[in-house]
Amino acid sequence: MSFDDRLWQYNCSDTVITLECYERIQNNIDAMGLREPADFQQVLFSAVLESMLRGVRIDVARRGEYEMLLLDELSRREAWLTRVLGHPLNPRSGKQMQSLFYGDLRQRVITKRATGNPTLDDSALAQLGEREPLLLPLIRKIQEVRSIGVFLSTFVRMPLDYDGRMRTSFNIAGTETYRFSSSENPFGNGGNLENLPKGGTDDDSDLDLPNIRAMFLPDLGNDFFDIDLSKADLRIVYWEADAKEGKAMLKEGKDPYIELAREYFRDPTINKYREDGTDNPKYKMFKSFAHATHYLGSARGISQRIGLTVHETEKTQKWYFERVPEVQKYQERVKNELTKRRYVENIFGYRWYCFDRIDDNAFRQAAAYIPQSSVACLINRGYYNIFKNLREVQVLLQVHDSLAGQFPSHLGDWAKRRVVEECSIPLPYDDPLTIPVGIATSPVSWGACR
Repeated sequence: MSFDDRLWQYNCSDTVITLECYERIQNNIDAMGLREPADFQQVLFSAVLESMLRGVRIDVARRGEYEMLLLDELSRREAWLTRVLGHPLNPRSGKQMQSLFYGDLRQRVITKRATGNPTLDDSALAQLGEREPLLLPLIRKIQEVRSIGVFLSTFVRMPLDYDGRMRTSFNIAGTETYRFSSSENPFGNGGNLENLPKGGTDDDSDLDLPNIRAMFLPDLGNDFFDIDLSKADLRIVYWEADAKEGKAMLKEGKDPYIELAREYFRDPTINKYREDGTDNPKYKMFKSFAHATHYLGSARGISQRIGLTVHETEKTQKWYFERVPEVQKYQERVKNELTKRRYVENIFGYRWYCFDRIDDNAFRQAAAYIPQSSVACLINRGYYNIFKNLREVQVLLQVHDSLAGQFPSHLGDWAKRRVVEECSIPLPYDDPLTIPVGIATSPVSWGACR
């Protein structure tokens, strides 16, 4: 057989085998009733590719300022550690950290549950701080050094493309919940743009991290926009559970977290200073508690996050389930569906299959999957609607449950209204749900959107 014949045979085999796989996959999709989700995931490709190719303009001068600021903050904290410990410490070195805490300071060893190996990750440091409050100043400085290091390496120093723009590779099939994953592009530039932090001041320290989003600029003549979905996870849980009082609060424009926190704490001033209650520690605690409870969090696990004892958390969960009993019934339904069918399904018809042992961890994954995947499917449909129906607007980034992009400044209010319309998609429950869409804009940067 000649070289040309072998080449033709090789390429034709690739083509024929791929076609045979495609035909069988399509048959399986139809047999499983997954045609609509499968077709949508395919058409999403064009919109996402356009965003990946365009990239985002970066404020290089501000990027340099952030680097110098962070390096100065880093050196101050490293000097503090050297002065207090009597020797330098690299908080990113597992060997040095274990020598300090498990050797010099004789702390009881904390191990990773999955591997059984000693660890001093953020969770372990938090446990050490609770166990030994005298170590808190040292632990906080170590956490600050780590945070600054992440900001520098992961965000500020992320390499740009030849034209000074930041690009990423979005993976539409990157997660089980249909959120995208994001990584460097094929040329080794860019990186993960899914988790860009807004920065801000840490309540427990003097660390003030910069708003990385302020480096992301609209192209000349454009305004940046950022949309978000109002209490999306909570709405999905309450509609799945058909929690009548909770749904009524949301329909009236009330925040169930505020209303229930007022009742639980018997404190009508939860949102006295800020309407959304975000300045109140009771509100923050109750919201965190309720969110974790919706995801089948145990009292022991939740208590470590919100600062209550296990007994207090158990009492709070008992009160919450008496107050919103439909949520507990919904959770039992999810458990039963997973046990009987080995999958759960969201309102868009997307499924999560469990191929492992059905246990508490699988139940928690299933409970989290439904709201998380529903929100991801919703935001992706808004993404595609803008791409298809609103060509004047360019989506630049998909950030889990929100979209960021730009539109010509002269289109102003018209563009904002149309973006909101394209993302206001009814979820087909018996009682249809349309999650309110908020939009913030700025002619300056993503970080300046208000």
